[in-house]
Amino acid sequence: MLTSNTLNTSIINTLREVKNAVMNVVESYFSSDMQVMSSETKRIFSNPEDKKKYIDAIEKIQRGESKEESIELSTGKITLS
Repeated sequence: MLTSNTLNTSIINTLREVKNAVMNVVESYFSSDMQVMSSETKRIFSNPEDKKKYIDAIEKIQRGESKEESIELSTGKITLS
């Protein structure tokens, strides 16, 4: 017959194993080797002024105000289409 203490330890160990399994699934799902943004885009987004210009240009294109936008960033001029 299991004692109360042994039963509690067994339940705690089982819960730890379940938690570890869930954490492994979540980690494998959300961690990825695939980069979503290019290094150039990361560099643009790291500068607040460049980021604003870039997003404004993208939004103009998405709204149909322009098919192409040229913007001057701290690293030079780029054209988005």
